[in-house]
Amino acid sequence: MFELTEKQIMKQPHLFTGSGASQMRIQRLVVATLALLGVAACTKDTAGHATGALTPPLAYVRYFNAVGDTLALDFHPIDQIEFSQPFLAVPFRGVGLGNYQGYQAGSRKIRVFPNSTDLKTTSAFLVDTTLTLTAGTYYTVLHTGFARAGQAPKQGLRVIEDAIGTQPTTGTVSIRVIHAGPTAGAIDLYFTATATDPLPAMPTFANVTYGTVQTYSTRTPGAFVIRGYAAGTTTPALFTNSPPIAPATTISGNTYVGGADAAGTVFTAMIYGAATTGSSAAVTAGNGVNTTPKVVFWIDRGPPGIAP
Repeated sequence: MFELTEKQIMKQPHLFTGSGASQMRIQRLVVATLALLGVAACTKDTAGHATGALTPPLAYVRYFNAVGDTLALDFHPIDQIEFSQPFLAVPFRGVGLGNYQGYQAGSRKIRVFPNSTDLKTTSAFLVDTTLTLTAGTYYTVLHTGFARAGQAPKQGLRVIEDAIGTQPTTGTVSIRVIHAGPTAGAIDLYFTATATDPLPAMPTFANVTYGTVQTYSTRTPGAFVIRGYAAGTTTPALFTNSPPIAPATTISGNTYVGGADAAGTVFTAMIYGAATTGSSAAVTAGNGVNTTPKVVFWIDRGPPGIAP
């Protein structure tokens, strides 16, 4: 650490030359520099050892946009900068970049804004709230409902504690269903090995309604399909969607990439409704079409991996 003090500098006149005014200016510059170094310097513990910046107790937060009638959204902590990763330009049916991020635990002030270059638009925030975060806990912050006036339910945040740490890491995969689509209605879900298998006599999950957040259940690793129908019917299918399969080879040596066939993977199957026709959220062409209901599979935790 830099420990030369102002007093020590003043006792060494050979460091300074020139007129008294010039010397005074140099002295002031040196003192100002020392002050800046003091701010940037490392701290000491009680034994006098140098230490780095301390990491506070952290919770882990991710943000999902399920608001299907407005612009992409920006999720901002507004109480501090450190340990407060914002999630910017999150589209409908998207997750904030980076998935779980470490947030300083405690009471945190949050606002959500429309993502736009127009100041009038971005200043009209959609959410102004305070989240209470517990250290060591993983949270899904789910933004659902409608932003446009006159539509129900009104948009807002739902905070869900994710019990991913209690799920098995060997022999099974874990999955839960979250219904985040108010326009999708109540749904019967059938899990089958392929999209063409006969439907079982009874749904795997019956009459799943908007707002449902299931606890995790386990299944044998392997490919499967979720087929959704309006509750009480078996035709037509509202959606037929499959979870990802783990890569056949490692990615840069990484064996922690999850999939339906990778034991220890923890999934959320999130049901989304259709985007509102004519809104900024609606995509009507290409791979991002979102004008019909859909299940999107999010990996909450990857498998434990294999030691290299």
